[in-house]
Amino acid sequence: MTIADYPAVNKDVLSRRVRRWGALYQAEATLRSMRAYGGVILFASTFQPIMYILAMGLGLGVLVGAETDFSAYGADSYLMYIAPAILASTVAMTAGIEFTFPVMEGFKWRRKYYGAQATALTPPQIALGHILGVSCRFGLHALIFTAVLFAFGALSSPAALLMILSSTLGALAIGLPIMAYISSLRDEKGHAAIIQRFVIMPLFLFSGTFYPLTNLPQFLQVIGWVSPIWHANELGRVLAFGQPTDLWLVAVHIGYLSAIVVVAWFAVQRVFTRRLGYDEWRGRIPGLKADQRRQERQDAKAAATESYQRSEGVPPVAFRRGVGANYYSGNIRAVFSRGLTAIRNNRGIIFISGFLEPVLFLTSFGLGVSPMISGIEAADGGTISYAMFIAPALLAVSAMNGAVFDSTWNVFFKLKITKLYRTMMSTSLGPVDVAVGEIALALFRGGIYALGFLGVLVATGLVTPLPALLMWITALFIALGFACIGMAVTSFMKRFQQMDWMMMVLIPMFLFSATLFPIDVYPTGVQWVIQALPLWHGVELMRDIAFWDFGAMTLVHIGYYLVMVGVGGALAAYRMKALFLR
Repeated sequence: MTIADYPAVNKDVLSRRVRRWGALYQAEATLRSMRAYGGVILFASTFQPIMYILAMGLGLGVLVGAETDFSAYGADSYLMYIAPAILASTVAMTAGIEFTFPVMEGFKWRRKYYGAQATALTPPQIALGHILGVSCRFGLHALIFTAVLFAFGALSSPAALLMILSSTLGALAIGLPIMAYISSLRDEKGHAAIIQRFVIMPLFLFSGTFYPLTNLPQFLQVIGWVSPIWHANELGRVLAFGQPTDLWLVAVHIGYLSAIVVVAWFAVQRVFTRRLGYDEWRGRIPGLKADQRRQERQDAKAAATESYQRSEGVPPVAFRRGVGANYYSGNIRAVFSRGLTAIRNNRGIIFISGFLEPVLFLTSFGLGVSPMISGIEAADGGTISYAMFIAPALLAVSAMNGAVFDSTWNVFFKLKITKLYRTMMSTSLGPVDVAVGEIALALFRGGIYALGFLGVLVATGLVTPLPALLMWITALFIALGFACIGMAVTSFMKRFQQMDWMMMVLIPMFLFSATLFPIDVYPTGVQWVIQALPLWHGVELMRDIAFWDFGAMTLVHIGYYLVMVGVGGALAAYRMKALFLR
């Protein structure tokens, strides 16, 4: 074989091939980039269905199944009823990740799309290639999920295999509008997190995943009707166990999802063509005017400082000396103030979104699941409402989520994408300043989140004012423990896709830590494993305060988090030094 026989030599043949199959080449590139975290994808696809089956199907199902008959829906059990909906919902939530950060990476952080655009690939082919590659992940996730559901007997019809197509269609109906929006941004300032909390999470919670949509009030059912997740859920139930549904309604589900995909695809093509075309894409820079005003103030302040120094002389600079001077400069406030400045442009949305998530969970499960459960047995032998049972637990979950996401995603972005910590370490700041400053910022935001949620609990009579005050302090304590551990773990991450491992830890903790049902539904051996999880200690500590029921275990819960704070904080500071002060 001579060199002339290689396809790359004949540029005309290669160009024609790319023009015909360009989208597949881009899809191949997308799939190859996923190989770096292929283990995460395979593990998540197998791990998630098992966790949801054991927790929701067999855990919450013990409470719901004892009082509610699902035969009218064609399902033999509560597990069978929710299984196809969980499949569609988890694939849709994966779409919320794959159509945000990787798209911003292609345009902004690593500019991969511009490299592809320098070849014979057209902008629509680049966009379609990303969609095809991500759809392969959706299909693999749905295939493994379906196989697990068959193994647990949660599916009764061979037509359930078609759920792979219906769940993928639902994920695209969620993901493509998000892709079009993210592609139009010149910078990402928390917009992906806002999409998760303001779009995907409400649609997930009010789409009848864990209960019939008719359990909700009429005005909340509207959210389900417009949600692609609800339409994918209903299609999955028809395919999985033959839920009685009129043929015209099945056509509506398919038509609605298809229409969203088609319209969003044209929008994606338009944005990609304009941004990767010959004309410079002006786009939209979030907070640009606020940034300009702040820069003007900083320039004026710098000019005033320079004028003062010329007239008065440069003041002496004090340096810390002695043991540990290279770890700590005594200027934690600078890191904390910088963090507050960075979120100033969209602070209202960020703070609202933080406490909105537990409120949505409380509303969804309190109104949707409560009609299927008569009550929960309290520690004093009485009975409390289901909403009162889950309210303190959701506050602990909110503290965990706020601290973890602030100390993982935000820290990773500053550590690996913007290289902000490298810049900080080139000043007098030390690793302890950076670690403690970032943890303090996470606590500040977590305190705002908890305060808003507690206001809702007090207003609805689920918690009295005095316990609410102690619960707010406890929420900060729980957030501190998770923030320390989260920042330490993030320092070992090399790619943002590895953050999926964090979700593999958070999901079982949320599902199994007696958050949505009592722990005694499980055998004793399983209870011991659950009691080793940090969130369980936070949930139980919150319930001890809410119900004013203290004991020796209360001290155990507090001691558990003291250890988390000590070990996590020390490891985070050590890793900052190892990364930047070699």
